[in-house]
Amino acid sequence: MIDLATYFLIGLIAALLGSMTGLGGGFVAVPALYYLGLPPPTAIAVSKVMVFANSGASTYRYSRAIKLPMKLYLSVITLMIPTAYLGAYLVVVIPQRLLIIVVGLVLLAGSLRIILSEGEKKVEKIGSRMSSRKTYFFGAVSGSIAGVIAGLTGLGGGIVNVPAFIYLLDLDVHTAVSLSMACILPSSFSSVVRHIIDGIILWRAAIPLSAGALFGGWIGPRISLRLSRRKLRKVVGAMIAVAVLRILLQAILQV
Repeated sequence: MIDLATYFLIGLIAALLGSMTGLGGGFVAVPALYYLGLPPPTAIAVSKVMVFANSGASTYRYSRAIKLPMKLYLSVITLMIPTAYLGAYLVVVIPQRLLIIVVGLVLLAGSLRIILSEGEKKVEKIGSRMSSRKTYFFGAVSGSIAGVIAGLTGLGGGIVNVPAFIYLLDLDVHTAVSLSMACILPSSFSSVVRHIIDGIILWRAAIPLSAGALFGGWIGPRISLRLSRRKLRKVVGAMIAVAVLRILLQAILQV
């Protein structure tokens, strides 16, 4: 019962923070599962089940308040779904120690992209000059990279998509977060299918984790939508920074 309560609480917190920031929640769940003793491939697979549950609940909540840019959404998920499947396959191929280091480097790159980016005005001008074709092209590129990273690391893919949506495609932070969670839904399902085939999901952890995620994914969007754009961007950057410190510490200890 203690284990069930622990997994439920991790899922609740991970989904709450993940749905608020568009990052999915894997950045909290994966290191937490590492610390509980799950091997990296299993932790990633269990986290992906949680992310799927979170993305379903939060996407529904966000869709009631924000209109999804469907053409951009389709351009992102078209490649994100198959590449997420590919990333999930690589989980059982890449050595575990290297896998932990990859997680840390991915989070480091994402956090630096948000924290060190300068000024909104310059970004807005670049985005305003971008044609629709370029917008959809960069959306597809972002989705393909996010899919591989999501499947490989157990993250939701938002670590790539959210910065790209904000700084490259010039979306406001609330729309970027909402779109990111919607993109995570089909890509995380693709990864879960691959993990089921490989038989690496520990269901006694994944089920209570996902139950907590349903609650977190319901509450998180409500909090996010009440924050100003500036405050939400700071929250996104801070959450990625925290994830970087946790994952890199784990990587250092494993080397």
